[in-house]
Amino acid sequence: MPNSGCGRQQSRDSRLTFEDLSDTAGLTRGAPLLTTLEPYRLGGGSLRIRGTARLPDGTRLQLTMVRVATHETVAVVQVIVQDKGFETAPLMGARGPLPADLYRFEVLAHFNTAWQTEKVMRATDDGRSLRGPGMIRGAAGQPVFFLREERRL
Repeated sequence: MPNSGCGRQQSRDSRLTFEDLSDTAGLTRGAPLLTTLEPYRLGGGSLRIRGTARLPDGTRLQLTMVRVATHETVAVVQVIVQDKGFETAPLMGARGPLPADLYRFEVLAHFNTAWQTEKVMRATDDGRSLRGPGMIRGAAGQPVFFLREERRL
């Protein structure tokens, strides 16, 4: 085996692999935080996205919409949860109404002071009290909510 230069022997199989770690913190266990997600069309072809979430009022969510066939991001918007619900402004594509197709919707919320208000951070113990599908730890260990879902429109 060749020497890697740091006093350790390098294995013959140097392929990069990722270890699938279990959810040791139990972050994903619990009732869904995002309870509904409903994209719908308005007259004239514009699109809105509404939903409900078991999150405190004032929680900021980012919604990303990607056309699956082309991998084109067609919308990135932020909404604020009020009375357990949220809704986007009407959305249109660069050339008018978005075509009928399969779209991927991503819902993201970081629980840090850059994303959330002090009130939301207090209500969620800096995001640490949140449990349910979509709860993960971000790169710096902070709680993050992330879900993705595909819908044909």
